[in-house]
Amino acid sequence: MSTPHIIPSSAAPPADASAAGSGDRPRRDEGARTGRRRIVGVDVARGLALVGMFGAHLMVASGPELTLSDPSTWLDIVNGRSSILFALLAGVSLALMTGGARNATPDELRKIRLRLVGRGAAIFVIGLVVELLGSGIAVILTLYGVLYILAAFTVHLRTRVLVIAGAALGILGPPLLALIGTLSPDLGGPGLSLVLFGTYPITVWAALLCAGLVIGRLDLTRVKTAVVMLVCGGLIAVGGYALGALLTPPQDFATSSSAPGSSSGSSPSSMSMIPGDEVDVSGLTCQQSDGIVACFPPEKASLFTGDGGVVEEGQSYFDRVASQDPPAKMLEAVISASAHSGGVLEVLASGGFAVAVLGLCLLVTRYARWVVLPLAAYGAVPLTGYVVQAILILAGAATWLPNPVLPWIALSLLMMAGALIWTRTVGKGPLERLTARAADAMALTSKATITGKHRG
Repeated sequence: MSTPHIIPSSAAPPADASAAGSGDRPRRDEGARTGRRRIVGVDVARGLALVGMFGAHLMVASGPELTLSDPSTWLDIVNGRSSILFALLAGVSLALMTGGARNATPDELRKIRLRLVGRGAAIFVIGLVVELLGSGIAVILTLYGVLYILAAFTVHLRTRVLVIAGAALGILGPPLLALIGTLSPDLGGPGLSLVLFGTYPITVWAALLCAGLVIGRLDLTRVKTAVVMLVCGGLIAVGGYALGALLTPPQDFATSSSAPGSSSGSSPSSMSMIPGDEVDVSGLTCQQSDGIVACFPPEKASLFTGDGGVVEEGQSYFDRVASQDPPAKMLEAVISASAHSGGVLEVLASGGFAVAVLGLCLLVTRYARWVVLPLAAYGAVPLTGYVVQAILILAGAATWLPNPVLPWIALSLLMMAGALIWTRTVGKGPLERLTARAADAMALTSKATITGKHRG
């Protein structure tokens, strides 16, 4: 069989096919009718991204950053790279589900856009609900919803335009954001936190969306395409991380002296928790918020305060901007390759890593698909899987066993098994059905009318 890594997809017609990648059960009649097929390798890669994000949320790697020569740091691979893989695959899935957008009639393009807006709005609301759970994770779904709405106005663009736009966002976006942050020392607000200065800055994720849209337009059924993605993505990742390590000064990692099991709630690698009576705070600046006290040297205030530095009484705006050293901040935004830094080299290196992973998954599903079927099923219900993760974290999954790695592995296997059973017996995940209904409602269409129109 020439393409064993593809199965039919029970999606809507190509003109507004926004159900791809949502966990439909394959049906031969519908697959033949629509002429669209599901690429299992994309589902496998999405499943890996979900597993990786679950590990990052459980803080399975709260130590030093990934170093290939140090196996004790290898678990850090889940930090940052998993969410970047997830975002890249969003663009790939959008390209697959809107494959006819570039040649669509104005009416068809309008329906495609409305469906994407409806789907994005539903994902955004789901993200808000997950945030209301108070699980403590940095929820990506709200920005994911914004990306879907943004994609409504980009899926019809030519590939060359997407390449230029993605490159511009990835290269110019991080230093531009750094400059804006230093020129606006009092910036703040939920909107800015969502799209510009939060954990997931739009410049990084929109660049990955463009890259995913370009990749999704390739012939992902060819072995050559997968090999080129694996090799080129791997070389870009190695080069980006090596350049980042060369240009970024080394940082000492402070180990935590907190009690065992507290890693699930520990801070990033630059921070540690020690008893207060063991700390000499003389000369330090301390802040208290929600019962948490953080102390730091005044010169490090920009790392902990929202205004980027210590504000002296009577200090002018220009002095405040100058004290933050805009050129240094812009340079840091270019050369940083660490997880969630939003730097140019992170976009390059982690983006290359994501492309290589997708290429590898396409190859594996061509020659050994049965091995990764549970991962594929998990990746076919990404919204449901993500929300289940948040609920498990809220329930304290990281503390159920002495080491958070153990519940990460056990629960991931259970969720993959559950996803396999669900997709084989029921089909779409419940939240995937919800977003599909939202897409239909926004476009004022239904499954019955779509099928009837296609048959006619």
